[in-house]
Amino acid sequence: MKFSCSVIFAIITCKSFSQSADSSIVRPKMDTLSNVVVTGRKLLVEKLADRSVVHIDKMLSSAGSDVYRLLENIPGITVTEEGGITLNGKSGILVLINDKPTYLSGTALVNYLRSLPSSVLEKIELMPNPPARYDAAGAGGVINIRMKKNSLRGFHGNANLAATQGYLFSSNNSLALSYRQRKWNFFSTLSMTTNNRFTDLEIRRRYLNEQGQKAYTFSQNTYIRMRDKSPGIRLGIEYALDNKTSFGITGNVVSRPFRQNAQNKSLITQPDQSVDSSTIANNIEKEKWKNYSLNLSMNRQLSTDRNLSADFDYISYHSSVEQDFQNLTQRPDESLHYDALRGSLPGEIDITAGKLDYLQTYRKWKAEAGVKSSYAFTRNRYEYTYIDAAGERPDYDKSNHFRYRENIHAAYLSVQTDPGPLSVKAGLRSEWTVSRGHQLGNPMKSDSTFRRAYLNLFPTIFISYKLDTMGNHQLSFSYGKRIERPFYQDLNPYVTPLDKFTLYVGNPFLLPSISSDYSLAYTFKKKLTTTITYNDLRNAFMEAITVNGNNYMSRPDNIGRNQLLILSFNLGQPVTKWWSTNSYVETGNRRYRGSLYNKQMDTSAFYLTVNISNQLQLGKGWAAELGGFYRSGLLVGQVSLAEIWMINAGIQKKVLKNKGTIRLAVRDLFYSGIRHGEIHFLDRALADFRNRPDSRTLSLSLSLQFGSGKQHQTRSSGSAEEEINRVRS
Repeated sequence: MKFSCSVIFAIITCKSFSQSADSSIVRPKMDTLSNVVVTGRKLLVEKLADRSVVHIDKMLSSAGSDVYRLLENIPGITVTEEGGITLNGKSGILVLINDKPTYLSGTALVNYLRSLPSSVLEKIELMPNPPARYDAAGAGGVINIRMKKNSLRGFHGNANLAATQGYLFSSNNSLALSYRQRKWNFFSTLSMTTNNRFTDLEIRRRYLNEQGQKAYTFSQNTYIRMRDKSPGIRLGIEYALDNKTSFGITGNVVSRPFRQNAQNKSLITQPDQSVDSSTIANNIEKEKWKNYSLNLSMNRQLSTDRNLSADFDYISYHSSVEQDFQNLTQRPDESLHYDALRGSLPGEIDITAGKLDYLQTYRKWKAEAGVKSSYAFTRNRYEYTYIDAAGERPDYDKSNHFRYRENIHAAYLSVQTDPGPLSVKAGLRSEWTVSRGHQLGNPMKSDSTFRRAYLNLFPTIFISYKLDTMGNHQLSFSYGKRIERPFYQDLNPYVTPLDKFTLYVGNPFLLPSISSDYSLAYTFKKKLTTTITYNDLRNAFMEAITVNGNNYMSRPDNIGRNQLLILSFNLGQPVTKWWSTNSYVETGNRRYRGSLYNKQMDTSAFYLTVNISNQLQLGKGWAAELGGFYRSGLLVGQVSLAEIWMINAGIQKKVLKNKGTIRLAVRDLFYSGIRHGEIHFLDRALADFRNRPDSRTLSLSLSLQFGSGKQHQTRSSGSAEEEINRVRS
């Protein structure tokens, strides 16, 4: 029923689009027109040659949300509560902030995105096959998050206050200030995000004997309460030395104190449903996480057709985690056994990167070239203590000290030309990677090291052709090759407990994955885009789960080959003067082939995703939004996820002569965002889970603009302010 409603709505929308297209045919008329003003309404999704641009101010239901929750409502993006992000069905996504990598992955990336309020965003760029000037990392493509940047002259400010109520209360607040005068531009953003959320997780594992009959069942219910506060500050200065040269410096600090309480009850039952043993656990995790970043930039216009820019970045992440896992087990003879595990897990990541980019144009030709070098150093120290009736003692099976260094040196060349209706852009990027890992060991385990060095070439090509003089019909083709390197933490070979019965272990033998992406698209009037995509990922690595006694052990592993064939439709269309809609439909087939713990795996499955958003202009400053998404069952390696759907809505009112905006938004109106799944290819075991998060929320937000800022006028010959705008910040 959910799927049929989505399809019916898409058909109605397409019919309205067809009628609108027919009525837009220009017919000859002899009247003379004067003082004509052409106005257009900005749609939610704007399709460009090599990317799609999502305008955040059109998403009324994003009020009060953080960036991670915002992503789930964007057409083509799928996110999970566990931290997975896919773009057009592809995983391994590189997330950028203002064109710069975050250098984070997994839960660390999710936690960072949760610390950013959506109110500081201007737009999000989706690049399934990005050009050669971008890092080749991210086998599934690039999501580029662009922050708001003020272009007004004088003093200007924007304040955003938001309160969100689900079962628990959260808030997202920000204040942006800027002062631009002559050659100087000063800007800052202050933010405070408070997240209170929970997840109610149920796990069931059925163990089989050698004859395939049920031996016993393990069931676990875990209620996880998470609380964090994330204050952040961003400061920047831009200075135009003259009308050709400008400099910029930007600093960013984000702090995130985090606390997680997990209470669970685990039961082991015999085939006759009698209880064999039960465990009550109270797991507490406290984390202090800080991010510091500094960017220095320079832009020099060498001539009217040549430009040189340079960037230097320093990024540092520091975390300190304290874990306390306490377990009380009742055995079959009704005796009680107490044990505890305490861990201290400090870690840090330091990244230094510099790049130089050169741009030159000549008539209809444009050439880009550049070099980049980056150095990353990570250090993780895990110290665990085991406690039981015999006392306290170090747990050397889990305690370790891991160091990892990585150098990447890159160079690229890109050429673009637009001879008439044909547009061609081709590029080649080379990256030389050298990585070194050192496991220092402990009294029970010896040191170990590894080193890898490899060179990769990444070609890209974009070809588009206008089939008519008006450009209403356009064909485009793209090809790109990309790489997905293992996460830093995944290379650490030691065991990390998630609870008493679930363990995680790293894999120092992980190899990078290489993807080839082919895409053919047809676009009609920049409103309807139909795309066929084929993605081939070699050496695909992902979470591999195995059974170790009563414990489940998760380890990243190269499983082999992942092939994905996708057909997608995106329609952005004004239906009436007051109603516009964006409909995205994606269907595909995903196939995995390879070896999983020495067992051959060959699986494939179809899936369907529908995302619909309607924007309504109600007049007198009122606007509304109604939308949602549906995703059918999805195969991700060993895990098959059940279908999920969600409905969101929002309404806003302009106040104070359009300088203020009040928004009311509801997320997951029918509380349908409950996630189910099954785990396959286990050794004599079956497993399924259900995850119920705090997904139904009501948000109220206020946005207020103030100050004396005025839009400055630019001159065709360029000005100091114009050069400042070209500095990356």
